[in-house]
Amino acid sequence: MSRDEWQEQDLLVVARDTPLANLAKNLGYDVDTWLQSATTSLPETLRITRSRHDKAWTESILRELGGKPLAWAEDDFAWQMPFARGQAPDERSKYILSLLHESGRITRQEAASMLPVVVLNPQPGELILDLCAAPGSKATQIAEAIAPSGVVVANEPVSGRVNMLVSNRGRLSTTNMLINQQDGRHIGRIPPPGYDGVVADVPCTGSATSRKNRNVWWKWSPKESRTLFRLQVEITQRGASLLRPGGELVYSTCSLDPCENEAVVAQLLRKLPYLELIDIDESRLAGMKLRPGLTDWDALDEQAEPIPRGDEVARTTFLQPAHMSPAARLHWSEDLDEEIDESTELHIQTELAKCRRLIHHDNDTGGFFVALFRHRPEATPEGIAKSFIRNRKPSLHSEWVPLVLDHPQTNRHTIYAAPQETVDEAKTRYGVDGKDLSWWIRGKRLNIAPKMVDERIFSQKCPNKRGNLWPEGTFHPLKLIHVGLPAFTKKRDAWRSRQEAVPALQSLITESKHIISPETLTRLLKGWAPLIEEYNSEFEPIEVDGPLLLSCSLPSGESLIAAWAGARLTLMLDEKARDVLRLKLGMPFQADDEEE
Repeated sequence: MSRDEWQEQDLLVVARDTPLANLAKNLGYDVDTWLQSATTSLPETLRITRSRHDKAWTESILRELGGKPLAWAEDDFAWQMPFARGQAPDERSKYILSLLHESGRITRQEAASMLPVVVLNPQPGELILDLCAAPGSKATQIAEAIAPSGVVVANEPVSGRVNMLVSNRGRLSTTNMLINQQDGRHIGRIPPPGYDGVVADVPCTGSATSRKNRNVWWKWSPKESRTLFRLQVEITQRGASLLRPGGELVYSTCSLDPCENEAVVAQLLRKLPYLELIDIDESRLAGMKLRPGLTDWDALDEQAEPIPRGDEVARTTFLQPAHMSPAARLHWSEDLDEEIDESTELHIQTELAKCRRLIHHDNDTGGFFVALFRHRPEATPEGIAKSFIRNRKPSLHSEWVPLVLDHPQTNRHTIYAAPQETVDEAKTRYGVDGKDLSWWIRGKRLNIAPKMVDERIFSQKCPNKRGNLWPEGTFHPLKLIHVGLPAFTKKRDAWRSRQEAVPALQSLITESKHIISPETLTRLLKGWAPLIEEYNSEFEPIEVDGPLLLSCSLPSGESLIAAWAGARLTLMLDEKARDVLRLKLGMPFQADDEEE
């Protein structure tokens, strides 16, 4: 059957005869129950942006649309709507959800996808690495959890996907994200002691995403999982090497296959004795059903049927000893081309139960796998990440001292610390205290970020693999392409606040604000663009020339609106931002007016 022919068939019927269904059966699931869930559309779930000043208003809108917080989500950060994903009951509801998402008040995110960050439980003030960050749902989830002082390094090797990270950073007005572009297997170091936490949500086959990706039914095979195994191990191993002693790493996939899950965890425990698998605190997920990790599993043929454990070693495409369960490795130990330590394998087998599996029909979600590691402090008495420890130790009487290397060459994309006079100019114009901020220049934009970016990364020397030092005043060997949030842009010799940054600046700005009434805002939204002389004769005069912020007190809270005072007073908003204000004011949307 061709792909097109397969797509036209009834999914529940054809799914029953797929390798993916065989995998579910082999994992011990009730296949009929599992298929009923795994072939239906996901419910619409989302994450609310808790840092927004109008969070309560956003919640009221979601409730009007029938939404409810998910029982397991602390502080009601995760919500579920009463309709399937992308299937709001009418065009208005669909448009309102789109407005809330695009204005950064919500993030449409699958509930299962929120699990790794909840499991890691990052705290304010921590420095976290997201190894495979695009499109950015987990990175922004981390950023919100650790704000305002914490920082997340969001890494993505693929240029096109980096753009998704940039878009989501701006949409959510996220100041504490650094966007890096490197292969996760070789990502650059940060200065000691290393990261406080790491998320390794690695590339996978997506075999547990069948509720949103129908193609998985058609294309998945055990061979596909086995080909990703090495990449998954190497990415996670690099992340672990950057983790400070006592720090934690969460490994996750949206896959069902133990070859991508428990087998990877087992291999990491074999290769990295300084890591330990720790229990996941399920009290933070009250109401969510999670299953223990598998302690044993079968090697599978290409139809996902189990290969019997006879006297002969299982032979099939790309199958390696590392893909096998500890029990299978011990069963075939005499025939395998590697040394098998029985006590190690038995210990790993027991430890794998600490992993957790999220199954479609248990919670009306997609499927997911998570495991939580800890860098044992006693395993690294040096108190620094493993990547900083030189394999070759200097002799007792060695006179070797590390060299301080030259600064790497810069280019037009290089990010550098903003000159103090530039910072003072922007701070003075807008009355920003900025004592907890660091300021950065990229091109013609002035970015803001937490002080940690400067204090813990930029202003510290960073050892290279030979033990020599990259100097302070550089992010190298990271390949950062964005630092923090573009807050201001120079226009006509004045720093203009960017609309995407207004939510982040709202509590900081005290100057260049002009108070207007809801009635005045209504007139402006209807298209009124008065001459400044006309406006000043009717209202409190505008004393700022150029960029300013209009402050309007609404039932949802203060709204700050970017505007320009030139010959006329003009709102610097796109149509979606205007429609959010119209919704708050009870006005019809622009499209509604046009239809009338």
